[in-house]
Amino acid sequence: MPQQSLMRGVEYTLQPAGSTTGNGNVIAIPNFLQEFRLNIIGSAGVAGGAVQLEAANSPTYAGTWEAVGSPVTVVVSAAVAVAFTGIFQFLRARISTNITGGTVTVTLIGS
Repeated sequence: MPQQSLMRGVEYTLQPAGSTTGNGNVIAIPNFLQEFRLNIIGSAGVAGGAVQLEAANSPTYAGTWEAVGSPVTVVVSAAVAVAFTGIFQFLRARISTNITGGTVTVTLIGS
């Protein structure tokens, strides 16, 4: 299956609803997209957990991906938006600290 690419203005799910752990989905970033918004949405009951945005030059890279910014704490029943810029080939949102007491959804939009 070919690697999916982010499209301008179209939200892509990096961590689907109900996630508590894992690397999530990987998305290819076209070179014309350089401004992004990461949306981290915590469910009711979340007591802890964090998400780390990461980048790599290959969607199947098996080593440690490069951290983009710092981990973002998941907030109970709230959405946290993180705006960032840069030139990337592939991005993912890894749950760096397991989500406890609830779940998280993480989406990405680019322009």
